Amino acid sequence: MHHGFPKPKYVRLRVDGDSLRRESRSGESGRPRHSAKDCGSPTEAGYALAKETRKRLHDGFVMLRDPAEAAVGEPVLVAAAPNHCSSQVLDVHPDGHTLVVGTMLKGAYGAEIHLIDVATGVRRPVHTEPAGERQTFVHTVRFDAAGQGVVHALNGETRHLDLATGTSRTLASYEQWRTSDFNPFCVQPSWDRARARLLVFDAGNWARVLDAAGAPLLDLDVARQPECRAGALSPSGRLLALAFGTGPAHVEVWDVDTGRQVQRHGFPFPYLDPERRAAVGCGGVAVLGFDPTERLLIANGGFVEGPFAMALDTGALAWAVPDPYRWKLPEQYRADRWGTCYAWALSPDGTRLAVGGRGTVALHDPATGTALLDPELRTGTGRTHRVVYADAGDLLVCGGDDGRIVVLRA
Repeated sequence: MHHGFPKPKYVRLRVDGDSLRRESRSGESGRPRHSAKDCGSPTEAGYALAKETRKRLHDGFVMLRDPAEAAVGEPVLVAAAPNHCSSQVLDVHPDGHTLVVGTMLKGAYGAEIHLIDVATGVRRPVHTEPAGERQTFVHTVRFDAAGQGVVHALNGETRHLDLATGTSRTLASYEQWRTSDFNPFCVQPSWDRARARLLVFDAGNWARVLDAAGAPLLDLDVARQPECRAGALSPSGRLLALAFGTGPAHVEVWDVDTGRQVQRHGFPFPYLDPERRAAVGCGGVAVLGFDPTERLLIANGGFVEGPFAMALDTGALAWAVPDPYRWKLPEQYRADRWGTCYAWALSPDGTRLAVGGRGTVALHDPATGTALLDPELRTGTGRTHRVVYADAGDLLVCGGDDGRIVVLRA
């Protein structure tokens, strides 16, 4: 359906043998109109269905389902990010009723932030970043604890947007290679579980932990380290983990309240041959975090590989999700490859680890890495760079480079 008209428009698409059939109407009681396209074969009809579905979504149509009628793993909302943009920069409101999506305008000159209502698919812009001389990349959007504001990263600047007033305040700001070595495509702001403490990256190569009001709790100077590739607060906000380097890579863990470093370990990446590991590197860490017990660090990295877990106290590899297809790969290529992982997220109760793959999401046990669901959930989100649970744990939101936003009943 599409809400952007005086009367909502409804379209039903289906494959019937060699044909793609359409049924459309305006308004709840509008008269249905029917059409069909002969595609020559069921396969071609399926391709035509996928193509038209994608076009309709980018035109503003959404697919909706009552969550009460959806089975676990089925979508309750399918939409497309505005501006024909990817959908990997998104978050879900603490109450689960609204999504926030960051998009870029043509050529990445200018940007917009939109809210999308999960029940209806209606979207509205809440912030526009005007085009300037340089490109504007939106890297992160995250609701605050009250759901009344959005922390977002634009290039190297971290801001808080007040949704009621539309005003923004800057929390941290750097410019890569001029005022800092941070790469905004790698390090991005993130909350602890309660959204009471926020990790940001600032000019002068400072990693800072702020409270919800923006006051500093911990300042770390990482200027003399290898490149910082990822960071995360533990669920309680008590610990901060920072990953450095691309090959070899290591992680440092700090106590936020005391400012004391408590652990430093090398990452147990794949590559069984030490010489190959040193020559090729591991690609660094992409997404870093803690398990619910705060005894394991979970990460993905390398060449979109993982996830894997390492013991916080010893640095030993606790588990890793293997590549299910590695038996097909020749030994000289990558016999030690792990699974494909573009992103991962823990459920609020800590019992499920959602892993974003190519148009799919797989569920694993965060304590062992064991798969919980077979087959994987199909999302059609392309490289699924963002997965996030609603705080109630009843919804799983997925986005990727395809531009499709899929909200699944969890």
